[in-house]
Amino acid sequence: MSTVNTNVVSYGIINGQGFKSIHVPISSSFPINQGDLVYFDTVAKIAKPVATDANAATLLGVALTPSKVSSNLDNPSAPAEKAIMVGWDVVANLKTTASETYATGTVVYEGADSQTITTVAGSNPIGRVLLPVTQASVTGAAGVTVPVVIKSAVY
Repeated sequence: MSTVNTNVVSYGIINGQGFKSIHVPISSSFPINQGDLVYFDTVAKIAKPVATDANAATLLGVALTPSKVSSNLDNPSAPAEKAIMVGWDVVANLKTTASETYATGTVVYEGADSQTITTVAGSNPIGRVLLPVTQASVTGAAGVTVPVVIKSAVY
């Protein structure tokens, strides 16, 4: 599956609705979209999009900026950024996996891509679902997102 640039952050979970963020170095060899879950590659010393459960062991958080900035108003072959802004201690709306049930407190793991989650247990959780008080559960399907509390495994 592929991801697209999207602002997935609903709000922060620390006082004042703020969240923590940091600029992290990247490589143009590993494109990152806004809204991707990203991890820190401890060998290359750069951020990369989460692609496996093992990557989540060094989860940084959610990409707040893409690795390449372009639009129909500028040059689509604009040079890639050297760093991206990553946020954690946030609630991010992430895509669900079809037919899975999500409720507040459900532990979620890396799904089919870096913007999708699953309830199938892995070794390294991405976060926990935090539904609105009035909502008991959500069934995963195409186009359905759920709010997930994202905590960094690194910071």
